[in-house]
Amino acid sequence: MKHISLILLFFFFNTNILAIEKKKIDDPEERYKKLVTLNWKNLDSIEHSKKIKDTNANVLIIESEIYLDNRQEIDQYHWWSYGYTDSDTIFLIKGDEYTIYLNYSDDGYVKLDEWESVNPKDLLKQLRETASINAKYLKKNNLEYVTKIDWIFKPTLNKENKSVSYSYKVFWSTGRETMESKNLILGKKGYLESAYVVSYNKELDFNYHSEFSKDFVNGVGFNDGFKYSDYKSGDKVAVAGIGGLVAGSLGVKALAKTGLLVKLAKFWWILLAPLVFLGKFLSGKENSNNSTKDTSTLVRKRKRKK
Repeated sequence: MKHISLILLFFFFNTNILAIEKKKIDDPEERYKKLVTLNWKNLDSIEHSKKIKDTNANVLIIESEIYLDNRQEIDQYHWWSYGYTDSDTIFLIKGDEYTIYLNYSDDGYVKLDEWESVNPKDLLKQLRETASINAKYLKKNNLEYVTKIDWIFKPTLNKENKSVSYSYKVFWSTGRETMESKNLILGKKGYLESAYVVSYNKELDFNYHSEFSKDFVNGVGFNDGFKYSDYKSGDKVAVAGIGGLVAGSLGVKALAKTGLLVKLAKFWWILLAPLVFLGKFLSGKENSNNSTKDTSTLVRKRKRKK
């Protein structure tokens, strides 16, 4: 009986400790104070390779980055920052001027046969149409809306590392500009999708950031046995080929039922609020579980600008 009581007591306290506070914090200073209480890792600024849980993949964390790898912590980050829950992001990385959101899909092996049919002009047209539908909803609610979208660089297939990258600039009704870049990194059993989002800055170099975001794929790798090249006949194959995957990542197949808000992109809500750069103000040591300093097979071409 005593053991049962202890177990129940342990469960009660841990449930309360891990409970999500479901509210958006509008005041920047108050929001910052909340966000720094999350369990950010790599506060000692060490470049290392980190396992991404349940993906059979690793990501290179460079010295200037901190990250969250706990789903509940990531969910809390989104509630405080945007007032939304996030069921997709499994790994969140913050740099000086950018945030990278990673999610994983185990849909299966994605075939590249239809790559030649990918039409950037048509994709941009549909993306703009989606933004236009969004604008009607956002205007009614006195929210900032998108007025224009342009490619920074069009969807590009990297045959060497089996990934697709693209980047676009978003012009907003308030006059500000933001950038979102995507990488689709293919593996044997599915793919990792990264969204690289840059917060607004008058001196923001979009070209630099778009290239830096593209190089992110050089720091991501699937383990042996789970690489794209490890596919064998009989393995699960994704229903959508590479063309459908690119279109889906752009939000082209957006939801428009019952007049509800249509997604501009899978991570559209990230762009609706200014991103807070946390810096490395915290003290403490990173949990070294599932991490290693061996970065010989994961090398990004670029480092953060000095």
